[in-house]
Amino acid sequence: MKRILTGTFLSFFIAIAAFPLAAQDRQGGDDDAMLPEIDPQDIEIRSEFNARFPGLRRQPILGFEPASRVYRIDSDRMPYIESREEVVADLPISDMARPDPPPYARLHYSPDINAFGRVGGGSYTSPEANFWGVTRLNDKSYIGGDLDFSSSEGHLDGQASSFRFLTANGEFATKLDEQTRLGFDLGLQNSFNHMYGVETSLDIPDSPRKEHGGFDIGANLERMKNGVAGWQMQAHMRYYDARVLAGDLSGETDEGVYNVSLAKRWAGASPMETITAKLGGRMGDYSNSMVADQWMTGQAGVEYQRLFNYELHVTVDASIYYGSDAFEDKVYFGPSATVELPLFEGATLIGNIGARPYVRSAEQLHTTNRFLNSGNNFRHTYKMYGSGELKLTYSEVGTLSGGIRYEDISNHPVFERNAVATNPDQLLFYEVRYADATNVRLYAAATHQVVPEKFWLSGEAYAQLPELRDGGRIPFSEKLGLNSGFGLKLFDGMTIEGWADYRGIRENDQGQDMEDYLLVGGQLDVSITDKIGVYGKVVNLLDQQYQQWEGYVERPLQIYGGLTFKL
Repeated sequence: MKRILTGTFLSFFIAIAAFPLAAQDRQGGDDDAMLPEIDPQDIEIRSEFNARFPGLRRQPILGFEPASRVYRIDSDRMPYIESREEVVADLPISDMARPDPPPYARLHYSPDINAFGRVGGGSYTSPEANFWGVTRLNDKSYIGGDLDFSSSEGHLDGQASSFRFLTANGEFATKLDEQTRLGFDLGLQNSFNHMYGVETSLDIPDSPRKEHGGFDIGANLERMKNGVAGWQMQAHMRYYDARVLAGDLSGETDEGVYNVSLAKRWAGASPMETITAKLGGRMGDYSNSMVADQWMTGQAGVEYQRLFNYELHVTVDASIYYGSDAFEDKVYFGPSATVELPLFEGATLIGNIGARPYVRSAEQLHTTNRFLNSGNNFRHTYKMYGSGELKLTYSEVGTLSGGIRYEDISNHPVFERNAVATNPDQLLFYEVRYADATNVRLYAAATHQVVPEKFWLSGEAYAQLPELRDGGRIPFSEKLGLNSGFGLKLFDGMTIEGWADYRGIRENDQGQDMEDYLLVGGQLDVSITDKIGVYGKVVNLLDQQYQQWEGYVERPLQIYGGLTFKL
């Protein structure tokens, strides 16, 4: 009996002593675990101390000995961090894939079209046509073109006043690789207009006529490493011919203009900093019934651009030119500088100063004044200028701007009517004379959307003082002027546009006043389908009789109508 009691008591004591050990050996996954599972290597004790556990009645922590030596560890040591490769190695493959981006939604401000055309006619049997189009041949090339045509049988009684103006251009461009672009352009001009009648003792027909036109061809090659650094090379040739069929005043001018340029641009060390080296030349070869000669302009220079403090944008150009013509050979300095400084939110101050030489070609002069006779010389004009402008953006739908500009021009081309040598009172057609001139111009402009994307207004008013150095005003230059327009979108598919241009009193080459005039017009466009529409247009709504160039009365009120199409 004593043995049985002794065995029972011993078994009970062993069970009680083994229970704490079993509790510590339980896995941490049990929800009712009394103590967490602790890895002895995770235990870190800093500094030296003696741990005392009075009244401790359980198994001590494994791996811990109060009397053992503890080494001091730097508290500023770098903690252990897994490398990126070690982190990624433990990730599932599904977590390493890049997530799909959100779908791209293009912003459409206007319908996507590849071509637009307008064909119609107006008063005095005046057909007109306008066209532009572009299409992609593949993902690297495109081809495009435009056409502008207007014609009329004339509006004057007892005097021929018919005309035709035709200009057509084409362009092709392709990417040779990701950084290189090659482009070609081709143009054609074919026009005629009747000159005004003159009363003189010379043998001149009642309907003198002028025919003018030509062609141009060019190529452009550029290679850009990025949006900033790279180089560009251009070559261009234009041929122009103007013939005046007017009896004793008949003559012909033919001209070839050749232009070659090369530019290389580098990125600077600072943000928004670029340096561009430029080299180029322009040459004209002309002949007429009076003279045959050449002119040439060569340029070499460096342009520097930089954005300072992410606010002040500065552009400085240091160029030197060499000019040669029938009158002189000369070296010209052509520096320029442009500064754009934001004053505060919505206000920007723009300053510009510089100088440059140029030659207005025969094509440019005859296009400006279609009553210009042949037999003119060409020489270099040298312009020095300076301007200041303040631009205010007072809201998302409106801007205001205003400024002043001063120009000092040497050898400025001036149009004046030629006269019979034996009788200065018998005025003939126009010719070009070169004279020194100055001009001071004050201007103010505004644009505003009364109803965003529905009703908008724009306008610019200016006052200027164009004077010749030898006295008097520059002929056919007004002191006051206004250009304005508006657009109104009544609803989808119907748009009304209008304009009003004013030219103040001018002086002819004889110092006599020419009347001012105001040209008002409007146009209505209506879409019948997504591809086809109709339009109506009114020109010179006030039916004013005015002369842009003395001797020729321009057309009165005209009404146009026709079709429009989109592809």
